[in-house]
Amino acid sequence: MRTFPTDFLADRITIGLNRAWNVAPVRYAITIGPHLNVPEFLPDFAPRPEITWITKRDKSRFVLDPEQFAYADEHFYTFDMHGQPNTQPLDEPSDAGRILDWVRRPTGDLLYQWSSVSQTAVNLAANMGAANVILVGCDNCALLDNHHAAAQHTKWAGATPERRYDQYYEGLVEVRSALRERGVNVLSLTPFVKLDDPARDFVHLCDELGAPTAVESHPDISAVDHPSLIYTPATLAKQTPTTADPGLAAKLRRRLSGLRRR
Repeated sequence: MRTFPTDFLADRITIGLNRAWNVAPVRYAITIGPHLNVPEFLPDFAPRPEITWITKRDKSRFVLDPEQFAYADEHFYTFDMHGQPNTQPLDEPSDAGRILDWVRRPTGDLLYQWSSVSQTAVNLAANMGAANVILVGCDNCALLDNHHAAAQHTKWAGATPERRYDQYYEGLVEVRSALRERGVNVLSLTPFVKLDDPARDFVHLCDELGAPTAVESHPDISAVDHPSLIYTPATLAKQTPTTADPGLAAKLRRRLSGLRRR
């Protein structure tokens, strides 16, 4: 994204993934980790009230403090991805939301979610009415060991980046195939004009634009943001009374279907 002409995105409907707002203008933003990616919850960033956020309500309840969760529940749209029992170990992406039937047709607040939030965002874009979903910066690989356009954490959960990138790719491929059945196209757009050696053109553009060719990632946070630490017996017990209150949930929850009317 350091070499992409972001003015191309002007006046377009954009869905940013995680911290995309830090490098490009976005109208909507989606994340599975609001505690890591929403500027309102980050100490070094100013609020971005112009962004409409979509996130998982149940995850938010566990990772946000009570004040943050109240804010999120009041202002954010939510989705769910628990459609089947997870068959994967804790260090692998959960397949509880790897359900292609949700991609083939809109299914309430349910969105496909497996190895990357990019797959979830593509499903969301189609449900919002997009006939063509264009990916920007979702390359499913690193260019010269750059994992992000700006410095931030990584989270590989004990695997090599190459393995995780391959899982990102595999998920997008099956989502793209399912959306084709709906008449929705999924394609990728890059600023590079040499597909057999994009890193070479990346360096050329960085030099031309005065951008750094390397941005060092912050430490991997797998050990401190692991599901085994988030979903503990203590936190599950603590959440039970609130989650059992259907009146509060019905009052506060804002459904994804509202996005399709905007």
